Amino acid sequence: MAALNPARTLVRDGVTVPAIAVRENLEPRFTEVQAGVFYVEFGELLVAESSRPMLGMDCRIWYASEGTAGGSGVDRGRVLAEMDQELIRICNPPHTEMLDYTQIPAEDLGAGVFWTLPELGDAPDTKAGKQQRGASAGRIARQAQLRIYFFLPEAGA
Repeated sequence: MAALNPARTLVRDGVTVPAIAVRENLEPRFTEVQAGVFYVEFGELLVAESSRPMLGMDCRIWYASEGTAGGSGVDRGRVLAEMDQELIRICNPPHTEMLDYTQIPAEDLGAGVFWTLPELGDAPDTKAGKQQRGASAGRIARQAQLRIYFFLPEAGA
């Protein structure tokens, strides 16, 4: 995200970071979502048995737009479309190496992680016909879904 759009950031505890947040890793005081941030949630672990078990997880990514500052929200659709494009670019290519970041330098675990391309849809709270009120009334939101696949690294690899 930092290389793709350095301006898309959020401030957490006084530190500016790229605007991607894994919801389960956020402290409870950060429960209110912000427009312009990609919020990632993971589903249950899925196991496909074979000679080497392949694991999968569903992933939902929620994001929203209120438009640009001073734009009265009239450009929020354009800003949401920009976020759609950013997400698609983040997810390409749809694979990476599995690395262990608990050490420096990170160690290649000899396995890969790959995923489906995101399917973009309306966020659950913004379906047609549902009236928005309050602070989020000028917000439009999207939820993307994809599935992540990976093999566990082989022991001793």
